[in-house]
Amino acid sequence: LKIHSHLNESYSVKMKSTLAIIAAIAITGAQAFAPSSPSFVRPSVSTLSMAKYNNMDEILAKFPEDIPVLINFYDSATEADIKSDIVRAKNLLKDRCTVVSIKQQDYPELAKKWDADEKSPSMILFKDGSPVTRIYEESFYLDIVSRVGKHCRAAGEEHT
Repeated sequence: LKIHSHLNESYSVKMKSTLAIIAAIAITGAQAFAPSSPSFVRPSVSTLSMAKYNNMDEILAKFPEDIPVLINFYDSATEADIKSDIVRAKNLLKDRCTVVSIKQQDYPELAKKWDADEKSPSMILFKDGSPVTRIYEESFYLDIVSRVGKHCRAAGEEHT
């Protein structure tokens, strides 16, 4: 009986050690995917307001390249439906214009000022800081490329 009791105690100790190791691994692994609260810092109101742009000139100034800028105002409700086409259009136009997407809900006053608050997407092509053309509720990438591309040709590429 004494040997049997000693084996049970040894087995019990090994089992507890194994369970403790498994529990430690599980806890450590779970925390690797969760943000730890001390390192998360909520942005202050001043930081958020500083990140906002007050007018279109401030946005266009972020893209000083010598190519037109297509501002795409979109509604968060249509984002999933239009995203892949906007990315395709952006890739096809990358050498001819810069495509910038702005969520209407993030800049409601700016979207309203540029008549881009009710239709999604609402695109405005700026060339040399001035609006050249607008496209409303068009998300098929080939149509976007066709309509924008004719305003973004380099010298010598014009069709006669």
